[in-house]
Amino acid sequence: MIQLKDITKVYKTKNVETPALNGISLEIEDGSWVAVMGTSGSGKSTLLNIIGCMDKPTAGEYYLDDEAVHEASDSALHDIRKRKISFIFQGFALMNQYTIFENVELPLKIKNVPAKKRKKLVLEALDSVGIKEQASKKPSEVSGGQQQRCAIARALASENNIILADEPTGALDAKTGKEVMEILKGLHEMGKTIIMVTHDKNIAAYAERIICIEDGRIV
Repeated sequence: MIQLKDITKVYKTKNVETPALNGISLEIEDGSWVAVMGTSGSGKSTLLNIIGCMDKPTAGEYYLDDEAVHEASDSALHDIRKRKISFIFQGFALMNQYTIFENVELPLKIKNVPAKKRKKLVLEALDSVGIKEQASKKPSEVSGGQQQRCAIARALASENNIILADEPTGALDAKTGKEVMEILKGLHEMGKTIIMVTHDKNIAAYAERIICIEDGRIV
């Protein structure tokens, strides 16, 4: 379970403080699908970064499976991400110097998964999203939809229970976006916890619960 208690985030420069989150309290059950909506600058991506252990709150408490994330060191945050959280980004976040197979394999290498098991997990993940035949190609050699499928396969192969998706269809046409959402729906039916940032009401409608943020607060 994800538990946020009065989370505040303030970004500071030399002369300016910019509040991004202002007292967010939230619980997300295991296996649920949550959409976070809000206008640009509302704090939704900051919230996703904190849940994903990519950033730390200025104040407040964050517990993930009863682990006090807000007290964790940077190295401990990295370990939590590695063990529990996978990311799907609007821009795909693939490495163009690697093949589709190697992009999906990379988090497994970081986890020190043995080579034989890595190959099995990667091929199964690529097959499940329909791009196994593209395994030897570079991201630049496939379509945007296939790149996003690769990003989803990477999240799936990691076997982490939490998937954070930041505008997962934002760079795709409507037809391809719908296909990607159906894949995410399948992952949710497998029991994955999905937390998704979107500005699109049609995309948010896939979720079981919609959270709206305005000026750093849940409204």
